[in-house]
Amino acid sequence: MVETQLPDRRRFLQQCAAAAAGLAGVSGCAPRGVNAWTRLAGTGGDEEELWKATRKQFVLAPGLAYFNAGGLGPSPKPVTAAWVQEAAALERVCETGHERVQAIRRKLSDFLGCAEDELAITRNSTEGMNLVARGLTLHAGDEVLLTTHEHPGGALPWLALEKESGIRVNLVEPGEGGDDTLGRIAAALTPRTRVVAVSHILCTTGMCLPARKIVQLCRERGITSVLDGAQAVGMIPVDLHELGCDFYVTSGHKWLLGPKGTGMLYIRADARALWRPTQVGAWSDVKYDLDEHVLEFRSAADVVEYGTRNTALVCGLGAAADFLNVLGMERVAGRGRALALYLRQRLHEVPAVRILTPADEGSSASVITFAAKDEAVDVRTWAQPLQERHKVRTRPVGEHGLRALRVCTHIYNTHAEIDRLVVGLAELSRTT
Repeated sequence: MVETQLPDRRRFLQQCAAAAAGLAGVSGCAPRGVNAWTRLAGTGGDEEELWKATRKQFVLAPGLAYFNAGGLGPSPKPVTAAWVQEAAALERVCETGHERVQAIRRKLSDFLGCAEDELAITRNSTEGMNLVARGLTLHAGDEVLLTTHEHPGGALPWLALEKESGIRVNLVEPGEGGDDTLGRIAAALTPRTRVVAVSHILCTTGMCLPARKIVQLCRERGITSVLDGAQAVGMIPVDLHELGCDFYVTSGHKWLLGPKGTGMLYIRADARALWRPTQVGAWSDVKYDLDEHVLEFRSAADVVEYGTRNTALVCGLGAAADFLNVLGMERVAGRGRALALYLRQRLHEVPAVRILTPADEGSSASVITFAAKDEAVDVRTWAQPLQERHKVRTRPVGEHGLRALRVCTHIYNTHAEIDRLVVGLAELSRTT
């Protein structure tokens, strides 16, 4: 994949220069220092200097330690520049720019390791999961297996289907790590299991599930595999063909750092026969004639991209992939994990908390979630004073009754911000 991404990096440099030139005359918000940053990213020099320069590509409020990429990721300046420029250009001619989307799809499919016709651009992971759940042919009594730690966006579409059609949603508790969780999933399968729909990385504890092994298990049993990648894409390298899953949904506005209101749906080519489009309109067809009652759907995943779309946001999503490609996803993942490991180490200085995220390298990445050792203490109540007193943004975790706090470490975060977080946690633990 690296070779296919190199041209994108060169194009990204050109786009940054074009965006700066174009935006200077449009809105006065041209990104500054982008070319210097890309040169630094490509030199292989001082890593800390690179990360300082990377932080400057974000417009986060000065002094804000933002640790919630798993909820909403900030877009860097080149990404916002890309969509503002595209929106301005389209408004000048009052066109939708629909033809621009295919070039972005090519970029995104390279980023995710899949074919262009397997990828649809959506609004978020939830939309993708709804499209999958509604498009599979399931009958009363068929079973769908989820973990107890699924995000509402990944769980509600299946629960709604259970209420309406009589399918059964079964739940499995994640284990202490990858192999343990795989074993529990295998034990929870029944002869009626038709779908396994689980997170690639859990939104609660940040545990990385053994996705490829889960997919292989499903394939051996003739079960459809669906992965929720909202917490994976942009945090770690993702190669969908290597994973082999039937369906994969993700959001562009989290770790990928893309515009809000963007996402992607992957439908494996061989799995297309298992699924039908349930929401369609103009652009969903290859042949349509109302007078003759003729309708033939597109066979590609983009059959769900009906009607007028926000092309400018899609271009911003492509720019987000370019931005991370300049750094390289291995380096992005390494930075996030290094910061998470540093936080894990520092949390030992706060004896009142216990870490819920597995320590095993194969089961964790750039997320640390912790709760109180004292079950009477709910650390979710610490989120507000952390933000008000220390300008530290975390995410309370209430799913599955965890009563925890989640910290997401990304490329714009620093060791000093983690130090400030730990100071705040130590203070709150003493006064709670």
